[in-house]
Amino acid sequence: MEYKNLLFLFLTITFYSCQQEDYFFGEILTPDNIIVDYEITGASADSPYGDGSGEVIFTTSADNSLSYKYIIKGVEYLAPSGQKSHLFSDPGIQTYTVSVIAIGSAGVQSSTVVNLDVYVEYIPPPDLITMLTSDSQRTWRMKSEAPFHFGLGPFEGEEPFAWYSASVGEKAYTGMYDDRFVFNIDGSFTHLTKETVFGFEEYLVTDFGPSDQEANDLGEVDHYPLEDYSEQWSLSGPGGVETLSLTGNAFISFYVGNHTYKILERTPNEMLLQVTERDEEYEWYFRLISED
Repeated sequence: MEYKNLLFLFLTITFYSCQQEDYFFGEILTPDNIIVDYEITGASADSPYGDGSGEVIFTTSADNSLSYKYIIKGVEYLAPSGQKSHLFSDPGIQTYTVSVIAIGSAGVQSSTVVNLDVYVEYIPPPDLITMLTSDSQRTWRMKSEAPFHFGLGPFEGEEPFAWYSASVGEKAYTGMYDDRFVFNIDGSFTHLTKETVFGFEEYLVTDFGPSDQEANDLGEVDHYPLEDYSEQWSLSGPGGVETLSLTGNAFISFYVGNHTYKILERTPNEMLLQVTERDEEYEWYFRLISED
């Protein structure tokens, strides 16, 4: 085939593809007129910041919008209808900045920001503090020598490990089992990584930066390079559930882009934690055991 014929064929295909793309997307309109309303549970003239539960219900609407997304304390939450219920956990009256994103056709976005003050009332039980810190310092690790130490379930599922549970030592090829988590009575937290950690590439790269490690077929990086680091921990009880929160990008065992862990079960030397994955609303489970 002569060069001019090849060129004609290429231009024809390109023109047809562009026509098809225009037809598929239609007119692309940017969302505007974003209106964000929120209701703090229990708020009244006497208690303007709420009843201490920390629950806030957000409702957002916008012209030309197909879906919505909230960013709360660095964590993204998809909300197709525009409504999102969130439990804030920092004790006392805290000011939060929430970014709200309206998503239109072809993925075009507009955003706005709301600031709100929320009251959370919580006094952790003394035995929980003792369990976590030994009233001084305590080191924890994943209980990899037992079944049901790492697993997955549906968002807000009632049964831990409903979809998947790692068998004994199954993830020994990753950088997860040698991690150690140190909780100090003064509220400081140290993650001893042994130089690498395990987690989803999407969230690791976004929060910590790129690396030379390739992800597996599930999007996980087995040995993402990360040095030891320190942050802070706090306890709260939203909805009556004991909850452990870590500051910054601190995490436990497997990185899913969230830093708040529900304590589902605990004994003096063990605890079962649940964390919600940042983007895709799955629940991950970790069973930790103390080293002393």
